[in-house]
Amino acid sequence: MRIGIYADDPGQVASLCRELDAQFLWAAGPELEGTFPFPVYDDYAAAMAVNPASMVIDCIGDLRDQQSMVVPEDAVFYLLGAGRGYSGSEANSAFLAASAQLSASIDKILKQIDLLNIYSQKLTQVGGQLNEASAGILGDLERTGRILDSITRIAKRSKIIGLNSAIEAARVGEQGRGFAVVAEEIKTLADDSAQSILDIGKILTGIKQRSDEFALRTSSVNDLSDMQQQTTSEISAMLQALKELGQHLKQLPA
Repeated sequence: MRIGIYADDPGQVASLCRELDAQFLWAAGPELEGTFPFPVYDDYAAAMAVNPASMVIDCIGDLRDQQSMVVPEDAVFYLLGAGRGYSGSEANSAFLAASAQLSASIDKILKQIDLLNIYSQKLTQVGGQLNEASAGILGDLERTGRILDSITRIAKRSKIIGLNSAIEAARVGEQGRGFAVVAEEIKTLADDSAQSILDIGKILTGIKQRSDEFALRTSSVNDLSDMQQQTTSEISAMLQALKELGQHLKQLPA
């Protein structure tokens, strides 16, 4: 358990240390002084920024924190057995305070679960977008394949034309009049090849853009996964705090 103390009286901190010394991360409070086996801060926010606590014992009574479970000091003292001399009404107040804290903690857990659901929905949306991007890439690759097939056919035709040119040259000898037609055909095929290459360049540019989009979407998925893990860790810490507080509640006298 990661516990912090919010107090303005060193005596309160010392009393708590006798029971839970090994579990405290720090103590914080206005003008709080004293020598303890853990850091002491003047400001609560600074303490939480340096080392966040999953449970904070409030000895002053004015602490409000949505990120950590805040437990009233009187309830803690009673639950730890320091309040054996309490009157019936004091014991009842301590019990009610602890019960109220349990209810508040459960509400916080439910809110965290709601956040998990929201993150899950976002992951689903991003997954759908990734699938669409993947389909676009596959379409580009298919078009690239068709163009490459066209270039292959052009190459084959060029080869045949080359053979025909050789045959024509052998037949006409020095005259070579048929070479003008052959040359024009080869030029046309070369132009077609150039256009095909331009088309391939455009498609490859599209593939590059979609690849960049893939990288961005994947980064978003990773960020959302990290947020899910962080939220799950916070829920686990809250549940552990509830478990330990519940164990103390079971020890309350009837």
